[in-house]
Amino acid sequence: MGAFCVFGVSRQACRKLAEKGVSTFDKATGRALTAPEWGALVKVAGDRLFGETMKEGRISPELDTPQFCRDWIAAQPGEVRLTRLMCRAPKIDKHGAPVIRKGVQVLSWQPYDEATAWPRPFGESAIAVARELEAA
Repeated sequence: MGAFCVFGVSRQACRKLAEKGVSTFDKATGRALTAPEWGALVKVAGDRLFGETMKEGRISPELDTPQFCRDWIAAQPGEVRLTRLMCRAPKIDKHGAPVIRKGVQVLSWQPYDEATAWPRPFGESAIAVARELEAA
């Protein structure tokens, strides 16, 4: 399971939304559209949505490191916009307490901040700090 992903707007997601909105029947001519005609209408509607929409959603699969997220974004220039790196972190309520459901802490996607250090499993960060203090 990955701990990072990319949120933003993707052309592919906009085309999927456009597929739901574009009819396969042309009311003006009174006939069903052929697959290439319908595909052209979906492409136009999807490109229009991609340019206009500001609603962000998860557009990448779950990835293991922030670098993989940056590589995923770089591999698709022009196909994604408004991208943000997100990481899986404990969900906190408005009072600062962790949200717990059925005895388990809830995880959600939170914006990834490069400046903050994330805790490592088994206290590895604490061991590194201790070694630095011993060396000094």
